[in-house]
Amino acid sequence: MITNAAYTRLEDVEHRLTTSCNIANSTDLLKSYKRLRESYESVSSTETIEWSEGDTINDLNECWHAMATLRAEAVQDGFVEKILKPQSPAQVSLRTGPDASVSDAQCRSVLLYNVVQCIKSSRLHNNFTRLGSPVIAEVGFFMSHEQTPSNCMHCASGLSLVMSSYKSYSFALPAGQHTSNCRIRALRYAQGAVTQISAVLDDPTMPCRCQGTLAFHLVKLKQDFEEYLQTKMFDLFFQSPWVCGGQILEMMHALQYYGLRLAAYRSYMGSVVHMYNVLREVHDFPPIPVLESICEHLSDLFFPGGRPKSKTFKTCYVRYLGGRLRFHGQARHRNGCHELAIPAHTAKATAGYSSGGVAERDPRFDCGRLSLLYRIKERNYRVDDATWDAIVCQAHRNGGVTSCDTQDSHKNSSRRRRGAAPRGHAVNTDSYKYGGGLDHAGSVSATEVVPYSQALQLALDAELATSFPIASMEFFPLYLNCAKAVDRISNAYHGPDSKQGQHCLCYAEILVADANGCRERKGWRVKKEIRDLVGICGQALTEEFRGGE
Repeated sequence: MITNAAYTRLEDVEHRLTTSCNIANSTDLLKSYKRLRESYESVSSTETIEWSEGDTINDLNECWHAMATLRAEAVQDGFVEKILKPQSPAQVSLRTGPDASVSDAQCRSVLLYNVVQCIKSSRLHNNFTRLGSPVIAEVGFFMSHEQTPSNCMHCASGLSLVMSSYKSYSFALPAGQHTSNCRIRALRYAQGAVTQISAVLDDPTMPCRCQGTLAFHLVKLKQDFEEYLQTKMFDLFFQSPWVCGGQILEMMHALQYYGLRLAAYRSYMGSVVHMYNVLREVHDFPPIPVLESICEHLSDLFFPGGRPKSKTFKTCYVRYLGGRLRFHGQARHRNGCHELAIPAHTAKATAGYSSGGVAERDPRFDCGRLSLLYRIKERNYRVDDATWDAIVCQAHRNGGVTSCDTQDSHKNSSRRRRGAAPRGHAVNTDSYKYGGGLDHAGSVSATEVVPYSQALQLALDAELATSFPIASMEFFPLYLNCAKAVDRISNAYHGPDSKQGQHCLCYAEILVADANGCRERKGWRVKKEIRDLVGICGQALTEEFRGGE
């Protein structure tokens, strides 16, 4: 994520450079860079900046010339093999220090060869490979557009980042481990996803595979994962940490995207969560850790307006189902002239049918509100100043603050010139509603600052490295547990004489209607029918959600 955000930022830098110099020529660009450095040092008397140009400039220059040579010779047959020598990852040696230039050139040549071969092959047909692999699209555009030399710098910086991240990760590995483990982890994640999707598709609650249904899209998703598993990609480029991480992030996003739709599908999960809340608040049911975490971290997803404690159980449940106020006639403010009704497009989306742009705007399916990770990804890794301020504020409150240096005042002044709020002032931006989101209350003081990379790492750790990882939440197994609980309750409540396996949700409506303000009613006593239903629901929840404890 951090590398992707940096790579996207480099693209913005390239666009800005096009207005001041000829970026198609590396020599002219280097001259402009040196002039800029000299002018900056001449006016900067109080601050010094360490310019680590040596190896970085050489790497960018070598990548630049390699791609320029490839495009110039593209009309010849076998041009790739003449310029770039194909080698396996085992034949590539990585080194550090002054004698690393030869091995870096070899590594760079192999990486570029792998990228070009991927562009020429059919491996990009897979969505996870195509969307999750950096640099490939940029290199492909550069190679196929001879009259558009604008993105050469972006391609060169991308290849340099791939190689730098590869070396950093390799040298940090403990003895006995290899970078190919990154690719193995991606394959294991894909295999686990196939298992989860297959289990949901085999469940009786997914009987239809007609076009446009949720099951139809899950079949397509399963095929994407299976195709990813069957594609051989163990070359140097596709086993690099950045590439494997990008592909895993695409898989996580796809599972989260359809997981939110499963959470709303036929309201199985929502009815179980609302029923559990009634049992906890009204009938003194003992807590179940999994359901308690869902109620806490996904409160705005299942409880619009907040988790009800009394009086509003039924209203909150109807609002979760999609209920909106509907008025009758012209008397819009008279008693009895309105009701809660579920719009047709919401009911259609809950039933598992896609309904175009209306369904995409449904807040129940918004991954960006659920997690900062997906919010940044859906913006193509472009992190604006307001989002950075919110991330830094959150890191400050989580205890990730380091002491500020003399550059803090310079940062604040530069931010004021850009029109952003200086560090140390509250920022008014959109908030992240769900459990893994950021809280914008508070601010970072002017004497404390958190580095951007450290702040982003802390924010992502809060979503991935906790007991309830909101960004990698496994909706598919939770859906199966909820569907089984609904089936148990429906069969037991309606008795053996009725048709089994109906997955009827009437139990939830009965419980929330009875619980509405029940404890405020004088002389309130639990009816026998409700008492029996509470026993059935409690037993089903205990068997399904406490079985693994």
